[in-house]
Amino acid sequence: MSTSEEKKRVLVGMSGGVNSSVAAVLLKNQGYDVIGCHLQLWSPGQSDSDRFRGRCCSGVDSDAPRRVCDHLRIPYCEMSVQDAFQDKVVDYFVSESLQSRSPNPCIQCNAEIKFRYLIQKADELSCDMIATGHYAQVVQDSKVGSAYLKKAVDPAKDQSYFLFSVPQKVLLRTIMPIGSLPKVMVRKLAEGFGLTAVSEAESQEVCLMAEEGHKELIEKRSPPSLRSAGIIRTLDGNIIGEHNGLHHYRMGQSRGLNLKQKEHQGFFVLGFEAKTQTLVVGPEHHLDHQDLAVSHVNWIRPVNELRTLSCKARLRSGQEEIPCHVTCFENAWVQVRFNTPQRVIAAGQAIVFYDGDEILGGGVIESPLDSLGYAEGLKV
Repeated sequence: MSTSEEKKRVLVGMSGGVNSSVAAVLLKNQGYDVIGCHLQLWSPGQSDSDRFRGRCCSGVDSDAPRRVCDHLRIPYCEMSVQDAFQDKVVDYFVSESLQSRSPNPCIQCNAEIKFRYLIQKADELSCDMIATGHYAQVVQDSKVGSAYLKKAVDPAKDQSYFLFSVPQKVLLRTIMPIGSLPKVMVRKLAEGFGLTAVSEAESQEVCLMAEEGHKELIEKRSPPSLRSAGIIRTLDGNIIGEHNGLHHYRMGQSRGLNLKQKEHQGFFVLGFEAKTQTLVVGPEHHLDHQDLAVSHVNWIRPVNELRTLSCKARLRSGQEEIPCHVTCFENAWVQVRFNTPQRVIAAGQAIVFYDGDEILGGGVIESPLDSLGYAEGLKV
């Protein structure tokens, strides 16, 4: 981290919430030349029904970041990135969902929007570094010229899962000042800095909408032909019902299937056939898988791709870490084998690899592997 004598310039991503506001004032007090920057993700006046319904990117009170910067007496700027956000996050989410996948828009937004455009603006303003209010830690190793991503001190607020896709070259210029602090301390600092009156929102990254919001967004932004009704069948091909659109269902879902026969009452969603709009269901034990294929892997810490890596992984944010072995293949694909079978591995969701408190990297789950150890795109 910079010393006050160096007086490095840092661009702080400002949401208007407590976390990014405290991050800005901490850096200012450490002697940085701080500039606040707000990324405008939604068009002014856009209806709430079109938005991801969470504090991170809901667009509520767009004047809050400016008020915080005025209060801190630091320069303020805005970047309008609505088109990129619609393309890279919203349309991506809708497209993936229509293919019966389980995308995470927060991860996509971090890599494709927030950090990308903050770095771009930092270069325009001759800033050495960027900073955010994420609950994670970036450790700079000047000896080897690398940056390491670690969990936040406060496990209840840790956001490291959402950050695995941020490239190494960006992490090298990134500071996350509050990752080393518990949330209770961040709140006390906000009160001490007089920020609570101008920055009341909790800027925890929780932009994933409620399930009914997902459906509403998908239906508003896709033609009816891509979300048509279809059949429900079992693994052995028996047709046992009808559904009103695959986007209404998620892997492992059991409620809302409306299956008539008593012997089918305990069935779960096991898979999707998007081309035929078919929902595949069956007994719960078919949800357990021990091997899976992962694509779009980003390694933050370089790994020896010629050797199997033993580490731990999370399939969801906040989940306990699971011991596993990772075998690397071509084109950023890996095979993951868990020590024990895991429940509900859904295509499109993220898997993140950990070594203690360090985030090694992560990728996107494509599919469980069949008995031959083969998945489309994985070259064995």
